[in-house]
Amino acid sequence: MKNEARNSQYMKMVNRSAVLKIISGGKVFRAEIARQTNLTRAAVTNIVNELIEDGIVIETETGESDFGRKPVILDINEDCYYALGLYLSRGGCSAGLMNLKGSIIAKKDVDISKAHNANDAMDIIAENINSYIMQKIVDSNRILGLGVSAPGPLDSTCGIILEPPNFEMWNGVNIVEEMSKRLNMEVLLENNSLTMALAEKNYGMGKSFNSFMLMIVDTGIGAGIIVDNKLYKGEGGFGCEVGHASININGKKCSCGNRGCLEMYASIPSIIKTAASVNINIKTWENVVDGAVNNDDFFRKIIKKEALYLSSAIVNVQNILELEAVILTGYIRYKPEILLDNIVKMANKKVITRKIKSIKIYVSSLPQDIDVVSAAAIILDKFFRCGGLKL
Repeated sequence: MKNEARNSQYMKMVNRSAVLKIISGGKVFRAEIARQTNLTRAAVTNIVNELIEDGIVIETETGESDFGRKPVILDINEDCYYALGLYLSRGGCSAGLMNLKGSIIAKKDVDISKAHNANDAMDIIAENINSYIMQKIVDSNRILGLGVSAPGPLDSTCGIILEPPNFEMWNGVNIVEEMSKRLNMEVLLENNSLTMALAEKNYGMGKSFNSFMLMIVDTGIGAGIIVDNKLYKGEGGFGCEVGHASININGKKCSCGNRGCLEMYASIPSIIKTAASVNINIKTWENVVDGAVNNDDFFRKIIKKEALYLSSAIVNVQNILELEAVILTGYIRYKPEILLDNIVKMANKKVITRKIKSIKIYVSSLPQDIDVVSAAAIILDKFFRCGGLKL
């Protein structure tokens, strides 16, 4: 009997999740939900009624009909629940509050530069969340939890930040346990590359694909991969470390201990360092791009070298996983046309499927300040996967 009850509860969660996924994609009719889920209309009606009763779904308006009753359009009740997001990076820290549709209700950059250790930093973060962000809503019971996005490597299952390079203060900190104590709510931790992929899937052009890789080219190089509409993490959660794929086994020594990692050649600081060794006036990626746009041969060669590195990594991933698309983000979003054009050409000359189909490669259209959204997306992703049931 217990197994039957568990199976029944599981199927309820699965079906509610399927229905919620469709409604969260935009306003929709009950008949369309039945068509997409292969559930009976009666089952869809029962699930929708439950979701309306729970306050998660609302009926907004009626659609057009040539005969009979006009169909009622369903939508997510965006202010039914909220999720907190905390984005930790080597460049700073920001916290925010997001509704069920991914809109930011409140956001604040948190200064932890004077913290002596991680405990001090978490006290400052909790104080800022409680004194500023939590004041933006009336009922704190409507907050589903806090999503924490941090540089890897980390153990998301145990909630521990391991030993990310240049992030020493957080080494070995169980941020899930500590922030849960301070805020008295559920806390989830994930690698910031993976959370960015989640945000792209839920709110960006990733909506159009069942599988894709989001490659982040920034101070480091990271990636998040979506397969069958789900985040791919690998057996232990350490998958997608594209930046530490070796492109030269006898190459430069990386902080991870290996040699020739992609990050040592194609990260923005590496590119700037190489370019500045020839021209000391080069300080930023913008300098390089502007020079290439102005048809300077030196800068165009740098862009082509960067495209060679990135396209090689893309092809290696594509030859293994055959994803629908690759989406690029990070500093390279600055005037990306020249770099993107080179990456597309180089990748499609090398990919194994080149005679059958080309790789679709795009630049993300999400706002640059997607950091807090990506962190809160961890919480909302769990909420929708669980069918809106607060487990």
